[in-house]
Amino acid sequence: MKKAKSLLIFLGVVLLVSVGAFSLLKCTVSTHNEVDLEKSDTAKAASSREVPKQDISLVGLGDSLTHGVGDPENKGGYVHMIKQKLDKEHNVSVTTNNFGKTGDRSDQIEKRVETSKKLQDALEDADVITMTVGGNDLMQVMQNNFMALAANKLDKVMPKEEEKYDAKLSSLFTAVRKYNSKAPIFLISVYNPFYVYFPNLTQMQEYTKEWNKIAESHAEKDDKMEFVDVCDQLSEGQYYGHSKKKLKQEANSDLAELSNQKLETALNDKSEKNDYLSDADHFHPNKKGYRYMTSRLYEVMEKHEDLWLKKGNE
Repeated sequence: MKKAKSLLIFLGVVLLVSVGAFSLLKCTVSTHNEVDLEKSDTAKAASSREVPKQDISLVGLGDSLTHGVGDPENKGGYVHMIKQKLDKEHNVSVTTNNFGKTGDRSDQIEKRVETSKKLQDALEDADVITMTVGGNDLMQVMQNNFMALAANKLDKVMPKEEEKYDAKLSSLFTAVRKYNSKAPIFLISVYNPFYVYFPNLTQMQEYTKEWNKIAESHAEKDDKMEFVDVCDQLSEGQYYGHSKKKLKQEANSDLAELSNQKLETALNDKSEKNDYLSDADHFHPNKKGYRYMTSRLYEVMEKHEDLWLKKGNE
Protein backbone atom coordinates (compact mmCIF):
# COMPACT_ATOMS: atom_id res chain seq x y z
CA MET A 1 0.00 0.00 0.00
CA LYS A 2 2.82 2.36 0.85
CA LYS A 3 4.52 1.42 -2.40
CA ALA A 4 1.34 2.20 -4.34
CA LYS A 5 0.95 5.51 -2.55
CA SER A 6 4.58 6.40 -3.22
CA LEU A 7 4.10 5.54 -6.89
CA LEU A 8 1.04 7.80 -7.11
CA ILE A 9 2.95 10.66 -5.52
CA PHE A 10 5.84 10.10 -7.94
CA LEU A 11 3.50 10.08 -10.94
CA GLY A 12 1.82 13.25 -9.66
CA VAL A 13 5.13 15.06 -9.39
CA VAL A 14 6.13 13.92 -12.88
CA LEU A 15 2.80 15.11 -14.21
CA LEU A 16 3.13 18.53 -12.58
CA VAL A 17 6.68 18.92 -13.87
CA SER A 18 5.57 17.91 -17.36
CA VAL A 19 2.65 20.35 -17.36
CA GLY A 20 4.88 23.15 -16.10
CA ALA A 21 7.51 22.44 -18.69
CA PHE A 22 4.89 22.32 -21.46
CA SER A 23 3.39 25.63 -20.30
CA LEU A 24 6.82 27.24 -20.18
CA LEU A 25 7.63 25.92 -23.66
CA LYS A 26 4.28 27.18 -24.98
CA CYS A 27 4.88 30.58 -23.45
CA THR A 28 8.39 30.76 -24.93
CA VAL A 29 7.15 29.77 -28.39
CA SER A 30 4.32 32.27 -28.20
CA THR A 31 6.74 35.01 -27.16
CA HIS A 32 9.02 34.19 -30.10
CA ASN A 33 6.04 34.14 -32.47
CA GLU A 34 4.92 37.55 -31.23
CA VAL A 35 8.43 38.92 -31.70
CA ASP A 36 8.60 37.42 -35.20
CA LEU A 37 5.22 38.91 -36.06
CA GLU A 38 6.35 42.30 -34.78
CA LYS A 39 9.50 42.05 -36.91
CA SER A 40 7.43 41.00 -39.93
CA ASP A 41 5.01 43.87 -39.44
CA THR A 42 7.91 46.31 -39.13
CA ALA A 43 9.52 44.95 -42.30
CA LYS A 44 6.25 45.21 -44.19
CA ALA A 45 5.75 48.76 -43.01
CA ALA A 46 9.27 49.68 -44.11
CA SER A 47 8.89 48.05 -47.51
CA SER A 48 5.53 49.66 -48.11
CA ARG A 49 6.82 53.10 -47.18
CA GLU A 50 6.98 55.11 -50.42
CA VAL A 51 10.43 56.19 -51.55
CA PRO A 52 10.42 59.93 -52.29
CA LYS A 53 10.40 60.69 -56.00
CA GLN A 54 13.52 62.12 -57.51
CA ASP A 55 12.98 65.54 -59.07
CA ILE A 56 14.40 65.83 -62.58
CA SER A 57 14.72 69.11 -64.43
CA LEU A 58 14.83 68.57 -68.21
CA VAL A 59 15.69 71.42 -70.58
CA GLY A 60 14.88 71.07 -74.27
CA LEU A 61 17.07 73.34 -76.40
CA GLY A 62 17.05 73.76 -80.15
CA ASP A 63 14.93 74.40 -83.20
CA SER A 64 11.37 73.55 -84.28
CA LEU A 65 11.82 69.84 -83.53
CA THR A 66 12.27 70.68 -79.86
CA HIS A 67 9.53 73.30 -80.02
CA GLY A 68 7.21 70.55 -81.27
CA VAL A 69 6.04 71.87 -84.64
CA GLY A 70 3.86 69.22 -86.26
CA ASP A 71 2.55 67.84 -82.97
CA PRO A 72 -1.22 67.73 -83.58
CA GLU A 73 -1.90 68.21 -79.87
CA ASN A 74 0.44 71.22 -79.59
CA LYS A 75 1.93 69.87 -76.36
CA GLY A 76 5.58 70.19 -77.30
CA GLY A 77 6.33 67.05 -79.26
CA TYR A 78 9.04 64.79 -77.88
CA VAL A 79 9.77 67.07 -74.88
CA HIS A 80 6.27 66.48 -73.51
CA MET A 81 6.32 62.80 -74.45
CA ILE A 82 9.66 62.03 -72.78
CA LYS A 83 8.40 63.63 -69.57
CA GLN A 84 5.38 61.33 -69.60
CA LYS A 85 7.56 58.30 -70.36
CA LEU A 86 10.06 58.99 -67.59
CA ASP A 87 7.34 59.77 -65.04
CA LYS A 88 5.67 56.45 -65.86
CA GLU A 89 8.71 54.18 -66.03
CA HIS A 90 10.80 55.61 -63.17
CA ASN A 91 10.21 56.90 -59.66
CA VAL A 92 10.82 60.46 -60.82
CA SER A 93 8.95 63.71 -61.20
CA VAL A 94 10.11 65.49 -64.35
CA THR A 95 9.82 69.23 -64.87
CA THR A 96 10.44 70.44 -68.42
CA ASN A 97 11.53 73.76 -69.88
CA ASN A 98 11.16 73.94 -73.66
CA PHE A 99 13.50 76.39 -75.36
CA GLY A 100 12.95 75.17 -78.90
CA LYS A 101 12.51 77.96 -81.47
CA THR A 102 11.27 77.39 -85.00
CA GLY A 103 13.76 78.30 -87.72
CA ASP A 104 16.81 78.62 -85.50
CA ARG A 105 20.18 77.58 -86.89
CA SER A 106 23.06 76.56 -84.63
CA ASP A 107 24.48 80.10 -84.37
CA GLN A 108 21.04 81.50 -83.51
CA ILE A 109 20.56 78.92 -80.75
CA GLU A 110 23.95 79.89 -79.37
CA LYS A 111 22.98 83.56 -79.42
CA ARG A 112 19.92 82.79 -77.30
CA VAL A 113 22.08 80.85 -74.85
CA GLU A 114 24.42 83.81 -74.52
CA THR A 115 21.73 86.50 -74.17
CA SER A 116 18.73 84.95 -72.40
CA LYS A 117 19.00 85.03 -68.59
CA LYS A 118 15.95 82.78 -68.34
CA LEU A 119 17.60 80.19 -70.55
CA GLN A 120 20.88 80.45 -68.67
CA ASP A 121 19.15 79.92 -65.31
CA ALA A 122 17.27 76.89 -66.69
CA LEU A 123 20.50 75.38 -68.01
CA GLU A 124 22.23 75.86 -64.66
CA ASP A 125 19.45 73.95 -62.89
CA ALA A 126 19.11 71.21 -65.52
CA ASP A 127 19.63 67.54 -64.69
CA VAL A 128 19.10 66.57 -68.34
CA ILE A 129 19.53 68.58 -71.56
CA THR A 130 18.05 67.46 -74.87
CA MET A 131 18.96 69.18 -78.13
CA THR A 132 17.89 69.31 -81.78
CA VAL A 133 20.16 71.37 -83.98
CA GLY A 134 21.46 71.40 -87.54
CA GLY A 135 18.36 70.91 -89.68
CA ASN A 136 18.03 74.59 -90.52
CA ASP A 137 21.77 74.90 -91.13
CA LEU A 138 21.57 72.08 -93.65
CA MET A 139 18.44 73.45 -95.34
CA GLN A 140 20.15 76.83 -95.74
CA VAL A 141 23.06 75.16 -97.54
CA MET A 142 20.65 73.23 -99.80
CA GLN A 143 18.67 76.35 -100.70
CA ASN A 144 21.77 78.43 -101.35
CA ASN A 145 23.13 75.72 -103.65
CA PHE A 146 19.94 74.61 -105.32
CA MET A 147 21.42 74.05 -108.78
CA ALA A 148 24.20 71.90 -107.34
CA LEU A 149 21.58 69.97 -105.37
CA ALA A 150 19.43 69.44 -108.47
CA ALA A 151 22.43 68.15 -110.41
CA ASN A 152 23.72 65.95 -107.57
CA LYS A 153 26.91 68.04 -107.46
CA LEU A 154 26.92 69.06 -103.82
CA ASP A 155 30.36 67.52 -103.39
CA LYS A 156 31.85 70.78 -104.68
CA VAL A 157 30.37 72.89 -101.88
CA MET A 158 29.80 70.56 -98.93
CA PRO A 159 33.35 70.10 -97.59
CA LYS A 160 33.66 73.82 -96.81
CA GLU A 161 30.11 73.99 -95.44
CA GLU A 162 30.80 71.01 -93.20
CA GLU A 163 33.86 72.74 -91.76
CA LYS A 164 31.75 75.79 -90.95
CA TYR A 165 29.07 73.66 -89.31
CA ASP A 166 31.64 71.78 -87.25
CA ALA A 167 32.97 75.09 -85.90
CA LYS A 168 29.47 76.37 -85.14
CA LEU A 169 28.58 73.24 -83.19
CA SER A 170 31.81 73.48 -81.21
CA SER A 171 30.98 77.06 -80.28
CA LEU A 172 27.38 76.18 -79.35
CA PHE A 173 28.32 73.27 -77.09
CA THR A 174 31.00 75.39 -75.40
CA ALA A 175 28.35 78.01 -74.65
CA VAL A 176 25.97 75.43 -73.19
CA ARG A 177 28.69 73.84 -71.07
CA LYS A 178 29.60 77.24 -69.68
CA TYR A 179 26.30 77.19 -67.81
CA ASN A 180 26.16 73.47 -67.06
CA SER A 181 29.17 71.16 -67.24
CA LYS A 182 27.60 68.20 -65.42
CA ALA A 183 24.20 67.45 -66.95
CA PRO A 184 24.14 64.89 -69.75
CA ILE A 185 23.24 66.22 -73.20
CA PHE A 186 21.19 63.98 -75.48
CA LEU A 187 21.74 65.26 -79.02
CA ILE A 188 19.09 64.20 -81.56
CA SER A 189 20.07 63.80 -85.20
CA VAL A 190 18.68 65.60 -88.23
CA TYR A 191 16.89 63.80 -91.06
CA ASN A 192 15.97 64.32 -94.73
CA PRO A 193 12.26 65.22 -94.94
CA PHE A 194 12.30 65.14 -98.74
CA TYR A 195 13.56 61.60 -99.20
CA VAL A 196 10.28 59.95 -100.22
CA TYR A 197 9.70 62.70 -102.80
CA PHE A 198 13.22 62.73 -104.24
CA PRO A 199 14.91 59.41 -103.37
CA ASN A 200 17.04 59.70 -106.49
CA LEU A 201 18.77 62.80 -105.11
CA THR A 202 21.28 60.53 -103.43
CA GLN A 203 23.57 63.36 -102.35
CA MET A 204 20.82 64.91 -100.23
CA GLN A 205 20.59 61.75 -98.13
CA GLU A 206 24.36 61.27 -98.23
CA TYR A 207 25.10 64.73 -96.86
CA THR A 208 22.31 64.52 -94.31
CA LYS A 209 24.20 61.56 -92.88
CA GLU A 210 27.50 63.45 -93.15
CA TRP A 211 25.89 66.29 -91.18
CA ASN A 212 24.96 63.79 -88.48
CA LYS A 213 28.49 62.37 -88.37
CA ILE A 214 29.79 65.82 -87.52
CA ALA A 215 27.31 66.11 -84.64
CA GLU A 216 28.08 62.59 -83.46
CA SER A 217 31.80 63.35 -83.41
CA HIS A 218 31.11 66.13 -80.89
CA ALA A 219 29.15 63.70 -78.73
CA GLU A 220 32.13 61.35 -78.76
CA LYS A 221 34.38 64.11 -77.40
CA ASP A 222 32.10 64.81 -74.42
CA ASP A 223 31.74 61.88 -72.02
CA LYS A 224 28.39 63.29 -70.88
CA MET A 225 26.90 63.75 -74.34
CA GLU A 226 25.04 60.98 -76.19
CA PHE A 227 23.88 60.93 -79.82
CA VAL A 228 20.31 59.86 -80.61
CA ASP A 229 20.01 58.76 -84.23
CA VAL A 230 16.54 59.09 -85.81
CA CYS A 231 17.70 59.81 -89.36
CA ASP A 232 16.86 56.68 -91.34
CA GLN A 233 13.39 56.09 -89.90
CA LEU A 234 12.21 59.69 -90.15
CA SER A 235 13.79 60.18 -93.58
CA GLU A 236 12.43 57.00 -95.16
CA GLY A 237 9.26 56.64 -93.11
CA GLN A 238 7.32 53.46 -93.84
CA TYR A 239 9.84 52.57 -96.57
CA TYR A 240 12.65 52.11 -94.05
CA GLY A 241 13.85 48.52 -94.14
CA HIS A 242 11.84 47.78 -97.29
CA SER A 243 12.52 47.84 -101.02
CA LYS A 244 12.49 51.32 -102.52
CA LYS A 245 12.69 50.24 -106.15
CA LYS A 246 9.12 51.26 -106.97
CA LEU A 247 9.44 54.50 -105.00
CA LYS A 248 12.52 55.48 -106.97
CA GLN A 249 10.93 54.54 -110.31
CA GLU A 250 7.92 56.79 -109.66
CA ALA A 251 9.87 59.69 -108.14
CA ASN A 252 10.65 63.00 -109.85
CA SER A 253 14.41 63.10 -110.24
CA ASP A 254 14.67 66.30 -112.26
CA LEU A 255 14.74 69.41 -110.08
CA ALA A 256 16.17 71.74 -112.71
CA GLU A 257 12.68 72.97 -113.58
CA LEU A 258 12.18 73.89 -109.92
CA SER A 259 15.30 76.01 -109.64
CA ASN A 260 13.39 79.29 -109.31
CA GLN A 261 11.03 77.95 -106.69
CA LYS A 262 11.38 76.94 -103.11
CA LEU A 263 11.95 73.24 -102.67
CA GLU A 264 8.76 73.00 -100.63
CA THR A 265 6.59 73.94 -103.63
CA ALA A 266 7.32 70.52 -105.07
CA LEU A 267 5.54 68.99 -102.10
CA ASN A 268 2.03 69.71 -103.33
CA ASP A 269 0.42 66.47 -102.21
CA LYS A 270 -2.72 66.80 -100.15
CA SER A 271 -1.40 64.11 -97.84
CA GLU A 272 2.15 63.43 -96.73
CA LYS A 273 3.85 60.47 -98.42
CA ASN A 274 5.95 59.79 -95.33
CA ASP A 275 3.83 58.28 -92.53
CA TYR A 276 6.12 59.80 -89.90
CA LEU A 277 5.86 63.42 -91.07
CA SER A 278 3.15 66.05 -90.85
CA ASP A 279 0.88 66.55 -93.87
CA ALA A 280 0.56 70.19 -92.81
CA ASP A 281 4.06 71.10 -93.98
CA HIS A 282 5.67 67.87 -95.28
CA PHE A 283 8.66 68.65 -93.09
CA HIS A 284 8.15 68.18 -89.36
CA PRO A 285 7.25 64.96 -87.52
CA ASN A 286 3.62 64.15 -86.87
CA LYS A 287 2.49 62.37 -83.70
CA LYS A 288 3.89 59.06 -84.93
CA GLY A 289 7.17 60.75 -85.77
CA TYR A 290 7.47 62.38 -82.36
CA ARG A 291 6.61 59.09 -80.70
CA TYR A 292 9.48 57.49 -82.57
CA MET A 293 11.85 60.29 -81.55
CA THR A 294 10.75 59.81 -77.94
CA SER A 295 11.26 56.04 -78.07
CA ARG A 296 14.78 56.46 -79.42
CA LEU A 297 15.60 59.16 -76.87
CA TYR A 298 14.25 56.99 -74.04
CA GLU A 299 16.24 54.01 -75.29
CA VAL A 300 19.49 55.98 -75.15
CA MET A 301 18.61 57.55 -71.79
CA GLU A 302 17.94 54.08 -70.36
CA LYS A 303 21.28 52.84 -71.64
CA HIS A 304 23.04 55.74 -69.92
CA GLU A 305 20.79 56.23 -66.90
CA ASP A 306 23.87 56.43 -64.66
CA LEU A 307 24.36 59.94 -66.08
CA TRP A 308 21.05 61.30 -64.81
CA LEU A 309 19.30 58.85 -62.45
CA LYS A 310 20.49 58.49 -58.86
CA LYS A 311 21.07 54.93 -57.70
CA GLY A 312 18.53 53.43 -55.34
CA ASN A 313 15.72 55.50 -56.74
CA GLU A 314 14.06 52.72 -58.74
